[in-house]
Amino acid sequence: MSEYKLNVRIDTAALPILIKAGYKLCIAKKVNNSYTVIWQGGDVLYNNDFAWQTKFEVFGSEKFESGARVQASTNAEGIKSGQIATLDQYGVMGPAGGRIDTSGKLTVQNNYRPINIGLNSYLNGKYSPFYVSQNPFVLGSITLQPIETVMVWFATEVTSGTMILAASSEAIEVDFTRVPGQSLLYKISDSGAGVWILNGDQPVLPMTYNFIENSFSIPEPDAATLALITQSFNAPAGGSGALTCTVPVVAAVELADGDAAATFADYLVAHKPVGFAGWEVSKTGSAVSVIIEAEFATGEEASVRAASDKYLELLYAFGGPKPVFKALSLTVKGRLGNSQIQPSAEPVPVPVNGIKQNGTPAATTGTAVVHFEDEAAATAFAEQLNDATSPGATFRATARGVAVTVKLEAKGNKDTAAKRIRQSYDAAVAAFQSVPSHPEPVYVGPIVWDQL
Repeated sequence: MSEYKLNVRIDTAALPILIKAGYKLCIAKKVNNSYTVIWQGGDVLYNNDFAWQTKFEVFGSEKFESGARVQASTNAEGIKSGQIATLDQYGVMGPAGGRIDTSGKLTVQNNYRPINIGLNSYLNGKYSPFYVSQNPFVLGSITLQPIETVMVWFATEVTSGTMILAASSEAIEVDFTRVPGQSLLYKISDSGAGVWILNGDQPVLPMTYNFIENSFSIPEPDAATLALITQSFNAPAGGSGALTCTVPVVAAVELADGDAAATFADYLVAHKPVGFAGWEVSKTGSAVSVIIEAEFATGEEASVRAASDKYLELLYAFGGPKPVFKALSLTVKGRLGNSQIQPSAEPVPVPVNGIKQNGTPAATTGTAVVHFEDEAAATAFAEQLNDATSPGATFRATARGVAVTVKLEAKGNKDTAAKRIRQSYDAAVAAFQSVPSHPEPVYVGPIVWDQL
């Protein structure tokens, strides 16, 4: 018996929007390559945990009706991989028997009459329905295969056990066939469009699941959504990739006098950044301190880096390229010692029309994500890109599970460089697909520009 865990966090900016609109957070599990029932649909919370085991019950149901709750018409019986349960001529589901194996297949021998077959599984401490066949099965042997892949999305006027409606929006598929634990973060862009962040560092555009066609489609992202993806790409990385508890950082600076300290303290209070749960500002004489804690991070190192980077960004914005202060320290709250950090000696040259201020060509950079069915294909794609040569453009590909993050760069005039990157990226994907032994990607993401 295997156990799986999924953590879903909702960004604090998105939380009130979803709640006011009456959305529920829904999860469904794939059976025979389709989703038919909301396994769990409940209130949207900041932190949402799902834990399940590969424990199943099988039952018969009179009908499938989208939008209605699952209603068992027979008794339910436990069943394990490789076993057979028989629905007899009286409509009684008998105990499952036979040799247990690792195929993942569950078999029902229907001796009753045409009837829909359903499954319960063990989620968050209890059995809940997660599948009902869309059409009745005739007499004979029926094979059902639960797959450790789940769909997560938002919907209104639904509850646990509701049979899925025609379309489900803002959806993401999460694969557990190779890992027992995954994490998600949902954020909303300025335009109101959402983005999922998988395992802390993999932005994924939400999809729409068409229940009738059993297919997914990806809406074209707008500029605000692409900007949010860019921000996610550039977020500090580290740790295992799973969202974990963060640690508070204390940033303290001593300014010229009390008046300067008061002005800076007011500035920090007025500029609390998005994505930080802790932001406590205090002033003593000419010193100002702030306790900073990120809402999400992929580990302690990433948490400290995110807090430090954001504080320095605000400090430099307040004081100019060379802020005036006597001392600056950044420490992890509750730890001994500190780290003295000095500002950059020179401001970073700003690119102007493809040329840096010192006369050297500026680089145009972008990032894209490509998803595959399995890790082997993702690794092969990343290796091919890293070995590839393309005139005027460079690739740096990193495989993380089934996802490949591709960093692209070209120098020169920004419009020409962007065109060269697009052509090189498209050619690289096409070259990989042209090899008969290579599988096609399941998702080829757009290029998200770092600066255009």
